[in-house]
Amino acid sequence: MENTDKKVNVVNSAIEINNDRIAGYEKAIEIVSGGDMQDLVPIFQKYKEQSITFKSELTPYVLQYGEQPEEGTNMSGKLFRMWMDIKSLVAPYTAQTVLDSCERGEDEFRDAYKDILNDALEDYSGIVDLLQAQLSDQQVAHQHIRELRDR
Repeated sequence: MENTDKKVNVVNSAIEINNDRIAGYEKAIEIVSGGDMQDLVPIFQKYKEQSITFKSELTPYVLQYGEQPEEGTNMSGKLFRMWMDIKSLVAPYTAQTVLDSCERGEDEFRDAYKDILNDALEDYSGIVDLLQAQLSDQQVAHQHIRELRDR
């Protein structure tokens, strides 16, 4: 694989996990809207917007090589959201179960970013600072979701 292709793949992997995070928070917003958990909507919206911002920061790194940013989500994210749908048919959601699902999604994001950073360190030092800053911001969000869940 050409070095440029690897760079684009690294950035598109980060964009894809952000797409998953956006879709996950959209699903969480859908679940908690209209019920007694509506106080979670602004929190979920904030973290959805955070990933939209992350994507907009990453996009120029793909465009500079004449490529297009990833628009899809990965299969594990799709399966996780489908599992959330099935679970809602079996048992009603509580704030804790929704927050638990969000916290697991944040775990996946963190782990994916760490893998992406390992790939980027070697061949794409220009993006490492941005990815580390985004991961740092995400870890604050992750901690917030965990604290809400554990209350």
